Amino acid sequence: MKFSTAAAILALTTSIQAQAQTELIFDDTPAFALGGPAILLFDSAKAQAEAETGDNTRLLRGKRKEGKKKDRKECDPSDIVLADYPQWNAEKGYWIGEYSFYGPDGKPYASAWPYEYDAYKGFITGNVEGNAYRQRNVFFYPPARNSTCELFNLDLQPNVTGDGECGANGNSLVFFADQEATTCSDNPELAGDVNGPFNSAFGPLPTTTELVGDGNALLYQVYVPGNPNPLQSQLATLTKGRGSDEFNLRTRTAQGLNFVTGQQAYASFYRERKVTEEEFYSEMNNTIAEYIILDSDLCFLDGGAGRTPVANYTAGYEQCVAHLQTSFDL
Repeated sequence: MKFSTAAAILALTTSIQAQAQTELIFDDTPAFALGGPAILLFDSAKAQAEAETGDNTRLLRGKRKEGKKKDRKECDPSDIVLADYPQWNAEKGYWIGEYSFYGPDGKPYASAWPYEYDAYKGFITGNVEGNAYRQRNVFFYPPARNSTCELFNLDLQPNVTGDGECGANGNSLVFFADQEATTCSDNPELAGDVNGPFNSAFGPLPTTTELVGDGNALLYQVYVPGNPNPLQSQLATLTKGRGSDEFNLRTRTAQGLNFVTGQQAYASFYRERKVTEEEFYSEMNNTIAEYIILDSDLCFLDGGAGRTPVANYTAGYEQCVAHLQTSFDL
């Protein structure tokens, strides 16, 4: 049963191990899965009709205007069908990403993760079913350059994670995201917006996601209470490639900021394309071979939990496939 009353606020109960490098809270975090319970608002035909007819029972940014509200049905979050909305519907399927991540000086970011950030790859599966959303990711990193290995040696830091050798083998990380609607209310003025806490190293932080553009983009921002500057501002844009009648390209850029001084901290540039299952796994195999990632280093370290092993995960290619396919067990 589809939900067809006025715009609904969906409280998303989220169990997210956020796509993030350990050193940066919000690196590699998708706009649609940004941690902690969030509030999502959807528009509907009735909400549009109310706006056109000037029905003053609407809510305006949380403040109800005076007016009648009789005959308004109670919403039921179990009736929400996320696939009815283009942004969520586009999440279904297989996505391959080309990623670049930069520091405040405009050069590839450097961290305690001894692999390169200027060009790495991501493989993402997503699915929606009723009022629930799931995403599973695997990121592959190429071997460090000899110059990077030498820097780690000079600093007396481990220059490799796992069983490989610095400069010879790459590595991988996995990420998780699960969300579902648990409560709802009507508010057409906020249709499409997301609000809620992001569970960070600083504790819960307020976030907002607004639908912007021509129904094809989202602006996500994170703030630290009491500070005027955002900690992160991320734009995700969905586009239709040549000859396609559906969203099959996604571009994400995240800007990290010092929320006290306003200075730039980092920036990311993610280019993603939607592909068939066959192309997805074929390119994943090619990437593992290209980056010379050992089977013992495949798909068992949780990138959202300090790169610690995932419980009940066994390293290997089969684990990569099993992890990614769980999106479709929703």
